[in-house]
Amino acid sequence: MKKIIAELEKRGFKKEAARVRQILAEGWEGLPEGWTKESATKYWKTLTGDNKHKITKCMKEMKGKVGNPGAFCGSVSRLVGYEPKK
Repeated sequence: MKKIIAELEKRGFKKEAARVRQILAEGWEGLPEGWTKESATKYWKTLTGDNKHKITKCMKEMKGKVGNPGAFCGSVSRLVGYEPKK
């Protein structure tokens, strides 16, 4: 899917590429009611520290706050365009 999104962007279809990203992110679980891309991005920027992967920290913080922390954090990470460190 990353290749398709990259090709859309390469051909100048940035809005369409962004929408595909959003659809993929929402496909997991979507964001909780009241969350927006902007609020998700703001939250994602707070995930700092010595964690190799922000998703791991997100899952720890969201445990007990959302039904499926893995799905939620995966959704947010895709929405904000996060690429984990390797």
